[in-house]
Amino acid sequence: MNSVSKELERILEDYAPIVKEGQQVLIGLLDGTIYLVKGQEGEAPVQIRVSPLDERLEITVDMLFQGM
Repeated sequence: MNSVSKELERILEDYAPIVKEGQQVLIGLLDGTIYLVKGQEGEAPVQIRVSPLDERLEITVDMLFQGM
């Protein structure tokens, strides 16, 4: 895949500035997660890793943080 969707482009614009050395940004999706990590020398500035989930999540933010 050589093109970037508008949605992914927006994620990169919004979150890439906060991706720093030794830190990663984790974005939760309904059916997976996206990790943004700082690229090494010779790589893209931000590396994108996608991890699909076995099941689709159907919970609200309130439900997620209810136990905290």
